[in-house]
Amino acid sequence: MSSPTVTLQPVPAGKKALYFLDNNPFGASIVAVTLSDDGTLSSPKRTLFNGIGLLGKRANRPTNMDSLFSQDSVVVDRNTLFTISPGSDRVHMFAISPDDPRNLIPVGGPVPTGGRFPVSLAYSRKLGLLCVLHSGHVGGVSTFRVNDLGSENPGIKPLGNFFPLPIPQTNTPPLGPTNTAGDIVFNPSQTAVFVLLKFDGVAKFPGHVFAFPVDQKTATLVPAPVQSRPAGLLAPYSITFVGNDDTRAVLSDAAFGAQFIQVSYPSLEVTLTKSLTISMTSAPCWTAYAAHLNIMFVLGGFDPAPVAVDIEKQDIKYTITAPADTLGGFDSLVYGDYLYVLQGAAGISVFKIDVNGGKLVQNLNLSTLGSRDGWEGLAIYGK
Repeated sequence: MSSPTVTLQPVPAGKKALYFLDNNPFGASIVAVTLSDDGTLSSPKRTLFNGIGLLGKRANRPTNMDSLFSQDSVVVDRNTLFTISPGSDRVHMFAISPDDPRNLIPVGGPVPTGGRFPVSLAYSRKLGLLCVLHSGHVGGVSTFRVNDLGSENPGIKPLGNFFPLPIPQTNTPPLGPTNTAGDIVFNPSQTAVFVLLKFDGVAKFPGHVFAFPVDQKTATLVPAPVQSRPAGLLAPYSITFVGNDDTRAVLSDAAFGAQFIQVSYPSLEVTLTKSLTISMTSAPCWTAYAAHLNIMFVLGGFDPAPVAVDIEKQDIKYTITAPADTLGGFDSLVYGDYLYVLQGAAGISVFKIDVNGGKLVQNLNLSTLGSRDGWEGLAIYGK
């Protein structure tokens, strides 16, 4: 079923774009923004699709920002985009037009996810496997076979399995941000899938990491995940592996900062190597890795200043000044020498970065798109 699109500005000449999900309860959509060669952003375009959003709750009221309490709600691989509609409990696949990557074409119809309140996705083109993490009262991981755009019947096919996880929610939408799921990712070799659960963020009931081995013969998840509860892990929000290293990753921990972890193989057990307090930001929930700088950027929902963390020294390297009126930093990514951050305000910040520091080069105002509530995820086409 085709979906209508709304053009807000003229078609650009660029061949790269950023995408985020507008998790709107009255109708979900993807917003695409042109990425120019000089790193700046322009020409937003909204694509409505057949799904509805749903906002998580804080103090029994819908939250207006960070509505999914997660990272990776939009995933792009080559010219394919995947996302979710939390109010419909559906997963969606789109083809990205190479002529104007703001144009998205639905591939097949929306597919039921099998759980409640999907919040995060992980995709392996090598395995043809898509995993969806849920944070509602039916919480856990569901998996799908993906026939890519070059195949005879492209689209998403449910594998019919659901791997429940002990998420302590009795209703949907969930009450968060603690006691919810955080992120799901493949390790670089795509031999395992890692899931974060935040729980209540205190030492008595700390955060968990679940690792699902991948059966390489069947390209499916092994049903029994390995559970790790390393002392000191409180409220893990996002997980980012360091380059192509299966053994090292950085977790954002909303309780205080960043966690450096070590993954052992073949056991998949996770241990903490260092807990880093980041006092210059609050609610540090999102991470973005600059491989060429070997720096992990940590973003906090109550402070717009990105914090650069040196991977090798496992310490803070610098902080980038950002205007207070951007109201916090949320989902983010690094492309080339630029860091892109979805603001707490209706916009995206662009920072020029290098090994010694960074500076703001653009604040793209997206207030013409309407309410900022429910904006989630950040992904790129054109790598």
